[in-house]
This record gives sequence, C-alpha cells and structure tokens, in this order.
Amino acid sequence: MVQLLPRDRFIIQTPEALQTVIERLEVHMEPSKCIRSTFDLNHAPFEGTISASGFKMNRIPIGRPNAVEPRIEGRFETPPGGTVVHITLKLHPAVLIFVGCWMFLWYSLTLLMWSSGSMSSHLALAFWGLPPFIIVAFWIGFWIAVERARNDLLRIILRRRP
Repeated sequence: MVQLLPRDRFIIQTPEALQTVIERLEVHMEPSKCIRSTFDLNHAPFEGTISASGFKMNRIPIGRPNAVEPRIEGRFETPPGGTVVHITLKLHPAVLIFVGCWMFLWYSLTLLMWSSGSMSSHLALAFWGLPPFIIVAFWIGFWIAVERARNDLLRIILRRRP
C-alpha cells in the first residue's frame, strides 16, 4: 500500500535494561526551548522529553531550522532479557499544513490567472508543474533526514559506530 504521509517505523532490541537505555538517550537530549539562538552551538543534538514509557524528541537545528527533520517518538517494552524500543519518525504536522495551504493557493492563483487570460497556456503548464518538483525535493530531504536519525538512534541506543 502506498503511504501518502511520510512516516518510518522500526524496532531496536537491546539486551540492556530499560534504565540504561533511558540514560543513554538522556545524555544526548535536553529539554525543549521555545526560543533558541542560532548562534548557540553548546547544546545536545536532540531536544524533547523522556519517561519510563517512551520519549518524544527532535533534532536541534544547527544554523537554520530544517522543515524536513522528522519528529521522533518512541515507546519502550521490557520483555525478559532486555528492552525493545518501538520508534516512529514522522513529519511535523505544521509542515504538512503549510505545504497543503501553499499548494492550494499556488494552484488556485495560477488557475485564476490562466482563466482570466493574463497567462498563456504554456506558462500555466510550467506553473502547474512546479509544486510536484518541490514535493519530491521535500520527500527526498525527509528520507535523508530519517536515515540520519535512524543511524543516530542506533548509535546511541546500541552503542554502535556508524
């Protein structure tokens, strides 16, 4: 089945205790801030919250914000002999709303200008073809960020080297 909304799910199993996994994540995470300076480079790579049941976090942008960075949500299970971490990476809902509203405005204004005669058919076709290219760029950027987050989480939780 084709997935319309970008989302990735995976599971990490480790023989470590739950408290050890939480401590490893806490080392690389700090509390969320409403306003963060782009010049502040002395921070952890992730921000969010963590508890015994799960965590929610996202990468702290270096320099400028990145709209395609995934939101990371995880929940813990503690079967005998280790810990299982169920992780979901998904796009922020505000990005989806923004892209949807932008495409609606783009297509409606282009249709309005084309139907009023102020835009030729060839130019209208070029304008109608631009949003799919931008969506593909967002899609590729999101999946690159997902792979980076997956590798970081494997490195943090399992203590693997990339």
